[in-house]
Amino acid sequence: MSRPNILLGCSLAAAAGVGFAANSTAAKLAYEGGTNPLTFLTLRSTLAAILVLVIILANRRSLHMPLGRRMAALAIGVILAIYSYGTLGSIQFIPVALAILILYTFPLLTSVYAWIGGEERPSVKSIGALLVAFFGLILALDVSGNALNLAGVGLAAMAAVGLTIVIILNNRLVGDGDSQPITFHMMLSASVVFAVVTWITGDYELPQTASAWAGFLIGPSAYAGAIVTVFVAISLAGPAPAAMSMNIEPVASLAFGFLLLGQALNGIQIFGAALVIAAVLSLRLNYMRIPGSNKGDPT
Repeated sequence: MSRPNILLGCSLAAAAGVGFAANSTAAKLAYEGGTNPLTFLTLRSTLAAILVLVIILANRRSLHMPLGRRMAALAIGVILAIYSYGTLGSIQFIPVALAILILYTFPLLTSVYAWIGGEERPSVKSIGALLVAFFGLILALDVSGNALNLAGVGLAAMAAVGLTIVIILNNRLVGDGDSQPITFHMMLSASVVFAVVTWITGDYELPQTASAWAGFLIGPSAYAGAIVTVFVAISLAGPAPAAMSMNIEPVASLAFGFLLLGQALNGIQIFGAALVIAAVLSLRLNYMRIPGSNKGDPT
């Protein structure tokens, strides 16, 4: 893998991270103008599934999979739907930057899972990173203040756990195979879940303002584009370097939240967020040094 390809892949992964941040920010704009998470997520998942399908067909790749593998991918899609709702549901209650910061603790959770399962041995550095991240999260959430919204934090934490489960199961399912057909089935399953839940609850609300319509259309488009960009980035740079570059998403969410939503964090919260991001990056770098660790990391 040549250095120019790695640099291009990392640049595209960073662009994907910005796209995911734009999706979350746009969702908040859409909510403020009358729509809700279920409606937004139904459109987002459907658009992403269609775009992934188009890419698979354009590249003349097969969607054929053994029945057990297909059913597993569809089941993971249900968990994908749950964690997606946790993320975009939480931003109704807490700033976008904090929701994404909590979500991005998933590398820490995957490390804890690997330690418990005996797949990795915890090092002093990795344990230190975990403690730093925990301390940083306390500062970022401003738990000593009166503005902490437990519903928002709980939904974001559910999203982080859900994403961790999706990554663990997806890694096992993909192995050394092609991830794109599996991603399509996951997106398809999530789309069906959102459509059915929205239909059963009758909780379908279209935007009522121009800015909300802009968010409603831009957000899912940015998400779908980011999903495709991740595929290209991984093919050029590899999973681990791409995942490192995508850690720009919490920073981009902080910037978008301030510039577009007027959501400003105080100095202590920003310092706490920086500690969490630094701890995650430290674990990522350590992960990249492990031989063979570039396999199957979909993030």
